Amino acid sequence: MNVNEVMCSDVTSCGPDTSLDQVARLMWDNDCGAVPVVNKKNIPIGIVTDRDIAMAALHKHAPLWEMTVDQIIQGQHLCCCHQEDNVEGCLTKMEQNGVRRILVTNADGTLSGIVSMGDIVAATTARKSKNSLGISNVLAMLKQVSGHHQESVRAVISR
Repeated sequence: MNVNEVMCSDVTSCGPDTSLDQVARLMWDNDCGAVPVVNKKNIPIGIVTDRDIAMAALHKHAPLWEMTVDQIIQGQHLCCCHQEDNVEGCLTKMEQNGVRRILVTNADGTLSGIVSMGDIVAATTARKSKNSLGISNVLAMLKQVSGHHQESVRAVISR
């Protein structure tokens, strides 16, 4: 099974100069929790999540309309796959990078879609067949990217 069979291709994106309140509005209007950031050539350069926006508001103590996407994606390690990649490889990449969503690109590097954990779960069945993913692989990835980060939890508890 290839990534293009499970990805969401109807993806709303934004540019690096977009304000965080505009991105939050895009999320609300499109019922999504993440918006890919692309350059003028539609090549992915980052991704903004609803959590990113909340943490920026908390730590910067500034209104969302005064902050831009480029402030969030600075230094961000972007994880992408190609739409022709197999889903198992995409799943491995998600697990290795600890991400719940991965941007999907065309052969020319432009944005073609996004794959989320929900998309992966929807393609999963109890028994692996030619057109499905095995549940054990998906559960292992979900455990890896959804678990609490124990070092962070201990640091908060010890304060």
